[in-house]
Amino acid sequence: MGCAAPSPFHWQDLRSRPREDILRQPGVKTAIDAVGFEVPFLNARYLVDPIHEVIRELTPRPSRQLSEEFQILLIRYLVANYGGEPTGEDISEKDLPGGVTFFQGPHALYVGPIAHRYGTDPEGFEQRCLELGAIPGAYGDKGMRFLPFPLMPVTYVLWKQDDEFPASVTVLFDKSIGRWFELDMVFALVLALTERIMQRDADGE
Repeated sequence: MGCAAPSPFHWQDLRSRPREDILRQPGVKTAIDAVGFEVPFLNARYLVDPIHEVIRELTPRPSRQLSEEFQILLIRYLVANYGGEPTGEDISEKDLPGGVTFFQGPHALYVGPIAHRYGTDPEGFEQRCLELGAIPGAYGDKGMRFLPFPLMPVTYVLWKQDDEFPASVTVLFDKSIGRWFELDMVFALVLALTERIMQRDADGE
């Protein structure tokens, strides 16, 4: 993925929203310069500045390169309708309205690299997920539950390779995710999570 900036449409959408509405999003607060917003994602925080059209990581790695898709995800979180508290009911992407049709081909959830890297190492998968703030969940050979945004649980379920089947990964969402995001942003959310899980191998995180 490249590191291009979001389109003017996304920035204009953000600038058009009342500031008080944006600050109601869980975890979001006014940036130290009082111009932009601080936004959490996993164990990191980001500056989103709609005036200067800049997004950068504040902690823990200010030098991290951010893909266009990830930057759009942060903006879309800021402008999303408030989805409320989690329901406690886990569903797959196919259970979302329109999900069976949407999550196919190029829109299949991006989890293959995790199955390839950790298919014979569920303990390594658990350790990596713990580093990102996940907690163990009772699914599969190793289930790990993330909070990419404060009220948005996402569980990765690793099924390890055995003599009969290759390793696989499935993703479960709290049913409330459909109140936060459209299907394209659910796809983008998983893309961002998988890239962050795999990033340690890429750059030593």
